[in-house]
Amino acid sequence: MGDRPLSADERRLADATKRAVQAAGGGKVCEAETGLSDTRFSCYCSKFDRASISVRDAVRIDSIGAHENGHPHILNTMAGILGAVVIMLPQHDGAEPCLRTGVMALSIELGDVSRAVSDALAGTGEEGATVTPREAEAALEHVADLERATAKLRFQLARMSKPSEAPP
Repeated sequence: MGDRPLSADERRLADATKRAVQAAGGGKVCEAETGLSDTRFSCYCSKFDRASISVRDAVRIDSIGAHENGHPHILNTMAGILGAVVIMLPQHDGAEPCLRTGVMALSIELGDVSRAVSDALAGTGEEGATVTPREAEAALEHVADLERATAKLRFQLARMSKPSEAPP
């Protein structure tokens, strides 16, 4: 531990590491996967310890906990700190039902963004027609979901546009 408390971003990374370790099955599973001690992972997950997981080990741990809500936990947090968004691409083969689902998701997310911004500008919010930081944050969450839905649909369509490169 150091004299200076961890910054908000460092605490967010520790919390994300904790979620990733839990999603992977706990410290013992992560210890077996990386060769690092369970105690070391406790340090990485602490909001009071300066120790940080390496990128290499973060990728390993995030990959173990796939399909958990918020996955990949550490990478999503790192990206958010840097002002980026992580988009997990679909594993589907581009079949029509998957495209229908993609278009429906896109429509839902666009509606959510439109509603959040419209509500903030309608004048019925916390500060009238002035968009508050809380309203902006809520709208940004919806925008990130919209970006993910758009990227997934783009990925599916791009794979379909190149039939020679599609998996058998």
